[in-house]
Amino acid sequence: MPRDSSMVLSDATLQTPFAEAYRGLRANINFAAIGVGVRSILVTSGASGEGKSTTVANLAILLAHAGRRVIVVDADFRRPRLHRLFTTNGHLPHPQGVDAFWHRSEEGRPSAGLSGLIAGTATFAEVAAPVEGCDNMWLIPAGVIPSNPSELLGSPQTRALILDLRDRADVVLLDSPPCALYADALELTKATDGILYVLKSGPQGLVDHVRIVRQLQQGSARLLGIVMNQAETGAGRYGGYRGGGPVA
Repeated sequence: MPRDSSMVLSDATLQTPFAEAYRGLRANINFAAIGVGVRSILVTSGASGEGKSTTVANLAILLAHAGRRVIVVDADFRRPRLHRLFTTNGHLPHPQGVDAFWHRSEEGRPSAGLSGLIAGTATFAEVAAPVEGCDNMWLIPAGVIPSNPSELLGSPQTRALILDLRDRADVVLLDSPPCALYADALELTKATDGILYVLKSGPQGLVDHVRIVRQLQQGSARLLGIVMNQAETGAGRYGGYRGGGPVA
């Protein structure tokens, strides 16, 4: 699956093989997770550039199109990208048009977001942006980048917030930093129900991925599956989905 932001699904690409690959992922998630009470799902990867943010965006769009109420949370305080992915692909107004909704930092990032919700300085209504074209989907950007991301994401306040978001939606999808580089994802496994691990097809060794996934499984969240990006499967560039369970 290409990593370019243009590959976020839109009305023009909903009937493509690319979209069908994500429908397969959605079906697996519905079966393995949502149908058995998994409501908050952490999406992470071992390294940067594996395609986790695009996976979050496209899975969320298709879950919303299937009638699920979806909240997408950008919990990647290291390199927040979801607001840019959705804006670039026409699902959110251009930054110049949303200043009244999200006050923006000098870098162009929304300054109202997840960090404010955790700190109690913002409300859901102030930071959750409705995603255009998906009537039952909202995006919570990262907001102001904290000085201590891992500690903040591992706090009781974060756990309480995710529980609150679960009550507002059928599915909460959280994007996190690569877990081989930062401890943030490991902290979030204590507050979420399930994990999707995204990796890019290629010559990289699987030993490191096995070690990382086993570390993730030490938290309370359940491994739902492994998504392989950019694998040749015939009609489209999308890899397989491996269900949860022991990784060997």
